Amino acid sequence: MWLRKRKTANSSSHEKEQMRRAGKKHRFRHRYGNVIPITELKPGDKGIIASVRGNSKVTQRLADLGLTSETSVCILKTAPFNGPIEVAVRGSKLAIGREIAESIMVKTKGN
Repeated sequence: MWLRKRKTANSSSHEKEQMRRAGKKHRFRHRYGNVIPITELKPGDKGIIASVRGNSKVTQRLADLGLTSETSVCILKTAPFNGPIEVAVRGSKLAIGREIAESIMVKTKGN
Protein backbone atom coordinates (compact mmCIF):
# COMPACT_ATOMS: atom_id res chain seq x y z
CA MET A 1 0.00 0.00 0.00
CA TRP A 2 1.28 3.40 -0.95
CA LEU A 3 0.95 6.13 1.60
CA ARG A 4 0.62 9.64 0.37
CA LYS A 5 1.22 12.67 2.46
CA ARG A 6 -1.77 14.92 2.29
CA LYS A 7 -1.43 18.64 2.44
CA THR A 8 -3.78 20.27 4.85
CA ALA A 9 -5.60 23.44 3.97
CA ASN A 10 -4.22 25.18 7.05
CA SER A 11 -0.57 24.72 6.14
CA SER A 12 -0.92 26.12 2.61
CA SER A 13 -3.03 29.10 3.69
CA HIS A 14 -0.57 29.78 6.54
CA GLU A 15 2.34 29.78 4.07
CA LYS A 16 0.50 32.15 1.74
CA GLU A 17 -0.20 34.51 4.63
CA GLN A 18 3.48 34.56 5.60
CA MET A 19 4.55 35.27 2.02
CA ARG A 20 1.98 38.06 1.72
CA ARG A 21 3.21 39.70 4.91
CA ALA A 22 6.91 39.37 4.04
CA GLY A 23 6.84 41.88 1.18
CA LYS A 24 4.69 44.53 2.84
CA LYS A 25 5.83 47.63 4.65
CA HIS A 26 4.38 48.01 8.13
CA ARG A 27 1.25 50.13 8.16
CA PHE A 28 -1.52 50.52 10.66
CA ARG A 29 -5.00 49.14 9.94
CA HIS A 30 -7.84 51.49 10.65
CA ARG A 31 -11.45 51.82 9.62
CA TYR A 32 -10.24 54.00 6.73
CA GLY A 33 -7.92 51.26 5.50
CA ASN A 34 -4.15 51.63 5.58
CA VAL A 35 -3.02 54.75 7.37
CA ILE A 36 0.45 56.21 7.90
CA PRO A 37 1.92 58.78 10.27
CA ILE A 38 1.80 62.33 8.92
CA THR A 39 5.61 62.46 9.14
CA GLU A 40 5.90 60.01 6.21
CA LEU A 41 4.29 62.52 3.83
CA LYS A 42 6.48 64.77 1.69
CA PRO A 43 5.95 68.52 1.13
CA GLY A 44 2.99 69.07 -1.19
CA ASP A 45 1.27 65.80 -0.20
CA LYS A 46 -2.29 65.90 1.08
CA GLY A 47 -4.14 63.56 3.39
CA ILE A 48 -7.14 63.14 5.62
CA ILE A 49 -6.64 62.67 9.34
CA ALA A 50 -7.83 59.20 10.35
CA SER A 51 -6.96 59.36 14.04
CA VAL A 52 -4.84 61.14 16.62
CA ARG A 53 -3.06 58.97 19.16
CA GLY A 54 -1.47 59.93 22.44
CA ASN A 55 -2.44 61.03 25.90
CA SER A 56 -5.45 63.22 26.53
CA LYS A 57 -3.45 66.47 26.82
CA VAL A 58 -1.81 66.00 23.42
CA THR A 59 -5.01 65.00 21.65
CA GLN A 60 -6.94 67.86 23.25
CA ARG A 61 -4.29 70.42 22.22
CA LEU A 62 -4.25 69.13 18.64
CA ALA A 63 -8.05 69.23 18.57
CA ASP A 64 -7.92 72.85 19.78
CA LEU A 65 -5.61 73.62 16.85
CA GLY A 66 -8.10 72.04 14.42
CA LEU A 67 -6.41 68.68 13.89
CA THR A 68 -9.38 66.34 14.30
CA SER A 69 -10.54 63.19 12.52
CA GLU A 70 -11.68 63.55 8.89
CA THR A 71 -9.92 66.90 8.50
CA SER A 72 -7.94 67.56 5.33
CA VAL A 73 -4.27 68.50 5.78
CA CYS A 74 -1.46 69.49 3.42
CA ILE A 75 2.26 69.26 4.21
CA LEU A 76 3.98 72.56 3.44
CA LYS A 77 7.55 72.09 4.74
CA THR A 78 9.61 69.59 6.67
CA ALA A 79 12.64 70.69 8.66
CA PRO A 80 15.85 68.68 8.37
CA PHE A 81 17.32 66.55 11.17
CA ASN A 82 13.94 65.45 12.55
CA GLY A 83 12.75 69.00 13.10
CA PRO A 84 9.14 70.16 13.02
CA ILE A 85 6.81 69.91 10.05
CA GLU A 86 4.60 72.70 8.75
CA VAL A 87 1.04 71.78 7.80
CA ALA A 88 -1.91 73.68 6.38
CA VAL A 89 -5.21 72.82 8.04
CA ARG A 90 -8.53 74.68 7.86
CA GLY A 91 -6.91 77.76 6.34
CA SER A 92 -4.14 78.03 8.95
CA LYS A 93 -0.48 77.08 8.93
CA LEU A 94 0.79 75.11 11.91
CA ALA A 95 4.28 73.93 12.89
CA ILE A 96 4.15 70.63 14.75
CA GLY A 97 7.05 68.89 16.46
CA ARG A 98 7.99 65.60 14.85
CA GLU A 99 7.40 63.55 18.01
CA ILE A 100 3.83 64.84 18.32
CA ALA A 101 3.30 64.58 14.55
CA GLU A 102 4.13 60.85 14.73
CA SER A 103 0.86 60.41 16.63
CA ILE A 104 -1.25 61.87 13.80
CA MET A 105 -2.35 59.09 11.43
CA VAL A 106 -3.49 60.08 7.93
CA LYS A 107 -4.98 58.38 4.89
CA THR A 108 -3.69 59.57 1.55
CA LYS A 109 -5.44 59.32 -1.79
CA GLY A 110 -3.09 56.56 -2.99
CA ASN A 111 -3.82 54.22 -0.04
